[in-house]
Amino acid sequence: MKVKEILAATDGKLLSGDSELEITGFSQDSRKVSNGMMYIPIIGERFDGHDFIQSAFDNGASAIITDRVIDDNKHTVILVKDTLKALQDMAHYLRNHRDVIVVGITGSVGKTSTRDMVYSVIKQQYRTLKTEGNYNNNIGLPLTILRLQDEQVMVLEMGMNHLKEMEELSLIANPDISAITNVGTAHIGELGSRENILKAKLEIIAGMKDGSTLVINNDNDMLSKVQIDRLQLLTVAVDNDGDFKADNVILKDDHSEFEIEYENKKYSVYVPVPGKHFILNALIAIAIGHKLNISIDKCIQGIKEFELTKKRMDVIELKNKITLIDGTYNASEDSMKSSLDVLATYNRRKVAVLADMLELGDFSQEIHQRVGEYVAKKNIDVLVAVGKEAKYIVDGAKEMKMDAIFYCQDNQEVINYLQNNLQSNDVVLLKGSNGMKLKDVVTKIEEKFS
Repeated sequence: MKVKEILAATDGKLLSGDSELEITGFSQDSRKVSNGMMYIPIIGERFDGHDFIQSAFDNGASAIITDRVIDDNKHTVILVKDTLKALQDMAHYLRNHRDVIVVGITGSVGKTSTRDMVYSVIKQQYRTLKTEGNYNNNIGLPLTILRLQDEQVMVLEMGMNHLKEMEELSLIANPDISAITNVGTAHIGELGSRENILKAKLEIIAGMKDGSTLVINNDNDMLSKVQIDRLQLLTVAVDNDGDFKADNVILKDDHSEFEIEYENKKYSVYVPVPGKHFILNALIAIAIGHKLNISIDKCIQGIKEFELTKKRMDVIELKNKITLIDGTYNASEDSMKSSLDVLATYNRRKVAVLADMLELGDFSQEIHQRVGEYVAKKNIDVLVAVGKEAKYIVDGAKEMKMDAIFYCQDNQEVINYLQNNLQSNDVVLLKGSNGMKLKDVVTKIEEKFS
């Protein structure tokens, strides 16, 4: 992207430097810039990126944007009113001045795994860029777009905590195709109701042109009611009807299989990770592949080659044939239930270690109790709960007459319990919000049994 394009995008003023200079990369982190890159100082709650401009220059930055006049004639410096807005404007400009198809992915849970599966399918046929890590907010999304080189398709994960956030992202990215994985209870404490969560997720269409495609999960009770006349809706389903429906589903403890009818012909699909939710992700990937004229055989190959992003549902094999399922990255009601579904597929003694789900507000007790009831329904052998809110998981399981329940005051108590009570051939699921630090438990159990 040339400096003159940045000036056009941001309505900025060139204080010094060359308008023909080609910028090779962008970063808001002064430690990660190098020669040819532009540093973008963002003003945060605890810091002001402008304080690190000299550090960025010392690390090799060739250019900066700034909201204040600085005395520098050795580098390219662009003055703008608001550096965050300028970042977003640059991304919007680049997206709309390059020949690229944009796919947006959102949902209460499953955004990242769906993003990765869609990417795995699309890259079978097109040069494809995807969101890395959790760069799915109003800073990360534009930075992802600004990584665009010669890719033909961008797969962008789009997250939100509040109303109007998704709308902002959609107006930056202008998706050609979007997918909503589900509407659950994540962020319900902030948004107040599932109806508001649906409203927030549907903001993804704000930047979509009429006739664009929205892919939705028809098994989700909220999404199945959605009707948007100005868009083409494609539905995916396992339990209900859908444009792309999975039949003859086989759920194993290390993978899943299903059949799909496509243009009057049956195809078998192998999903290399366990869990019914990944079948829905695969169907979304097939639906998007279909819109991009990717053959069903290439779609199936892409799903077969899919690799789950590390930190999300890692399966760790330990000595004494003990298996750990590490779901400690984060947790919501839906992801808890999906993880318990995976645990239930094992024909071995099953131990669920569950910690608090955070950010549920006034709904916390009810949701934790529902998870406890679900544990009992799935015939899990042992429940270990830890955390203030996890007491309600215990209550829910007890109401369903589950016997083997252990409540721990803190993670050290969980570690002690597991180290002293795990048996050969056990399968242990650890799941909780990231703030509950269950990862520390995983580390200690790995040390003990590796």
